[in-house]
Amino acid sequence: MKKIQQTQEYTSKYFQERDHLDLHIAETIKIIMQKNKLKKLIDVGCGTGKLVKFFNDNHFKAFGCDMYDDALKYARKINKKNTILKASAIKLPYNKNSFEIVTSISVIEHLTPREAKKFIQETKRILKPGGFLFLVTPNYATPFRILQGKKWFGYSDPTHINFYTPNKLSKVLKKNGFINIQTTFPVRYGPTFNWEFPSFFGKFPTVLRIFLVYLFFSSPLSMIRNSFWMAARKT
Repeated sequence: MKKIQQTQEYTSKYFQERDHLDLHIAETIKIIMQKNKLKKLIDVGCGTGKLVKFFNDNHFKAFGCDMYDDALKYARKINKKNTILKASAIKLPYNKNSFEIVTSISVIEHLTPREAKKFIQETKRILKPGGFLFLVTPNYATPFRILQGKKWFGYSDPTHINFYTPNKLSKVLKKNGFINIQTTFPVRYGPTFNWEFPSFFGKFPTVLRIFLVYLFFSSPLSMIRNSFWMAARKT
């Protein structure tokens, strides 16, 4: 598996360019929380804290942590006091069984295999029994990686140092005490799905766009996307 040299250029510019709220991801997590009557969430690697704000604005109890000051400065501006902490994903400053769901969006690919193992163990520690872990990461198994070669989006960020296929990440989670691995999700269509597709997608009729979103997010075809979503439960 190709490994890219990591850089420490996590500056304000980096977060401004790459850190944004993907409403379609937030809404999917919200569906999971509502279905399972979950209330308390922690977003690990919360960046500028937009996902934390989304859930607090939607009457959940949400917290976030990140290790980069430029991200934390903004996250603390838009969130309630004491909801955002400075912390590494591999050493979370929370008590055992503190949360019902841990989210971590586009974080695990920035960790070495050893760090990723510690991160998963830490999430399991802070989750309540039966709690959920929700991850998003580039899909190393996508055919687009082969077709696009060095231009594949996963390679565009030099801080991506470790890639996963859905099968590989599923095995890692199971080995560390997670069950009920899920890679397809019920979704609510919205305009923020458009960036997941080629530019001409936005010109399709709404009915066709809804159908394609269903195919690529709620059916096995989701496994050909550039990124994959994965949920699992703590045993």
